[in-house]
Amino acid sequence: MKHVPWRMCVACRRRRPKGELLRILLTESGFQLDPSGKLPGRGAYVCPDNPECWTEKRLRRFAGGRAKALSEALSAFLGGKDGQNTHLPAG
Repeated sequence: MKHVPWRMCVACRRRRPKGELLRILLTESGFQLDPSGKLPGRGAYVCPDNPECWTEKRLRRFAGGRAKALSEALSAFLGGKDGQNTHLPAG
């Protein structure tokens, strides 16, 4: 049986398999969304199927003063309020 790594969402603190979460990188130029989970650097994870996890208030713990920009980027990338997204890879 293959080992499945688990990660925690920075917004809701729920633990889930790594493949179910969206990775976010904090870079010098801002945030970078990493759907593949393979870009170099330290990242954090957020639930892509729970719009409550994309709110500015929930993201402040991780992003601080840049939480509003991150919230807007997540909403745009993940498809608004309904969480329906065709951009994320399955799996």
